[in-house]
Amino acid sequence: MSQEISRDQFAWGLSNGITVLTISGVFWLSLGAWATGFGGLFVALLPVLLIGVILVRANVRLRRRYSKFSPRNLRGAPKGSQTRKIILGFYAVTAAQWLSIVLVGGICSAVNRPDLIWPLIGLVVSLHLLPLGWLFDVRPYYLLAVVGTVITLVSILGLTDGFRLVVVGLDLGLVMFAGAAYLLAKADTLVRAGAVRSS
Repeated sequence: MSQEISRDQFAWGLSNGITVLTISGVFWLSLGAWATGFGGLFVALLPVLLIGVILVRANVRLRRRYSKFSPRNLRGAPKGSQTRKIILGFYAVTAAQWLSIVLVGGICSAVNRPDLIWPLIGLVVSLHLLPLGWLFDVRPYYLLAVVGTVITLVSILGLTDGFRLVVVGLDLGLVMFAGAAYLLAKADTLVRAGAVRSS
């Protein structure tokens, strides 16, 4: 993080990450529950959504504590600035992630291995946290990337078709929720540490 990035801007970026982790947690847990059958999804959906709402509300409170920054501030970021580099880096990582997901779907379909599509997408999602951790200077992303990668590789290499999706969905969902909860709990410390590293 550079000196030009304020605490409020860092907190705003962290809050965006928490939002994405929360949505991802809801998605993966719902997918894993669905893989167990409609009954599993029916039972799991209410608690999953409830946890998602709790995380979103806590995230809204985080944004209110750091309300001096707004996305409009990004529009005037000069070329060559740290903010502009972060924006361009984020676009590049996001584009690479989506391209990888499309390739995974196409290749798995072409070789008739649809059972590997979701675990490999989980691997792509996990790995994309590595450059984001470096780009945004949020070190917990590295741990989330490693844990997610281990989960997906174990499921791909060691589990059978039906059980594979259940494990990937439930475990990645729990990891994403845990990541969002940790970032919320440690948000002020992470913001302060980011400010210290920028000075």
